[in-house]
Amino acid sequence: MNGIQSTPVGGKPVQYGKFTFLDISDQLVKSDKPPDLDKMVPVTDSPEKQRQFWGRFFSDAALSRSPVAGVKAEIDQESQAVIDGFFDGTVSEAELSDKFQSLFSRFAESCQDAGYPIPLVSKGTNQVMLDSFYSEFRRKILDTAVQRNNQEGKQYLTGEMNAQRNWKYYNSDYYFQSEKALGAITDGVMNLAQDKAYQGFTPRDYLAEGRNLYYNFNTAVSNNISADEQYILDPNQVPPEHFQWFYQSGGDSSRRVFSVDGLVVTDPDGRVVEYYDYRPTSFDPSDHRTGTTWAKYRDSQGSEHFVMADFLYGGTKADLHNVAALLKFTGGDKAQAGAVNRFLGNLQLYSQGYFSRFPQGGGVSLQA
Repeated sequence: MNGIQSTPVGGKPVQYGKFTFLDISDQLVKSDKPPDLDKMVPVTDSPEKQRQFWGRFFSDAALSRSPVAGVKAEIDQESQAVIDGFFDGTVSEAELSDKFQSLFSRFAESCQDAGYPIPLVSKGTNQVMLDSFYSEFRRKILDTAVQRNNQEGKQYLTGEMNAQRNWKYYNSDYYFQSEKALGAITDGVMNLAQDKAYQGFTPRDYLAEGRNLYYNFNTAVSNNISADEQYILDPNQVPPEHFQWFYQSGGDSSRRVFSVDGLVVTDPDGRVVEYYDYRPTSFDPSDHRTGTTWAKYRDSQGSEHFVMADFLYGGTKADLHNVAALLKFTGGDKAQAGAVNRFLGNLQLYSQGYFSRFPQGGGVSLQA
C-alpha cells in the first residue's frame, strides 16, 4: 500500500444544490489534428438504451439498498393502501390519480435530495425514474386484481387441489376495475410528464415487450410465460360486463390410473353383443378423467343467465377444449348472449400439464 500515491485533481469547486463538484473544463485540450472519421464510432443515446442503463437503479432490489430505501418502503405501503381502497370502492379514480402523482413527487424529491442514483440529473434519467415508478404501480394494480379474482374463485372449488388438478376463474368485474385504475394513473403520469424535467416521456408498449404482469388483467390473470397458463387466446378482447367463468378438473393425490374405460362382449362371429361403458358420466373431483365448467352473466335487465357442462378427458391432444364448444347461451337478449358467446370463444381449458405433454401455440406468446 505504501507504493500507492494519490494524484490531486485540480479544478474549481462548483456548488450544485448541496453537492460540490470540480469544474475541470480548463483542462480540456483542443487538438489541431483532424480526427480519423473511419475509426470513429457514433454514440447513440436512445430512450431504450437509457432505460436499460438507468432502469437497474430503480428496481425494487436496488432501491432496497439505496439511500431512499426507507422512503420507498413507506411509499410502497401507501401505494398498496390506495389501490386496495380503489378496489374496495372507497377511493375514486380522481383520488387514485392524485395520490399516484403525490407519491411519485415524494419519491423523486427523496432521490434528488439523496443524489440518487447520481447528483447530476438529466431528462433521460428523470424519464426512466418516472417510467419505473409508473410501471411498478401498474403491476401492483394488476396483481391486486388477480389476487382478488383468484381468492373469489376458490369458493367454487370442489374437493382438495392436488398435482393432478387445475382450475381457472375469471370475473370481468376485475378487468373493468383494473382498466379504470390503469386509466387513472395513466392520466396522472401524463400530467407529470408536462413538467419540463420529463418532457418527451411516453408510456412503453407493455404488450409488445411481452410484459404480461404490466399490460392488462387478461395477460396478468393468465400469464402466458407459464406453459400451464394459456386460458386466454386474445388478451385485447374486452369481456362482457358482469361475466364470470369457472373451470376445474378432477384428480386425487394418489394418482390412480384408470386402465379400463369399457368392456365389449362379442359372439364367436365377432359381432358386438354387449357394451359396458365404465367411464364416469359426470364430474368427479377425485377422477382426473373428468372436468366441469360453467359461465354466467347478468344482463342489462338484471337477470342472471347460467350454463354448465361436465366433460371427459382422454389423455390425448383432444383434451384442449375451446370453451365455446362446451358452453353456449341461447336465451335472453340475442345481442348480449352473442357477445358473451364470442368471449367464450376467447377462452380455452385443458388437463393439467397439457402443454408439457403436447407443446403447441395454445395462446399468445408473451413473457412476464
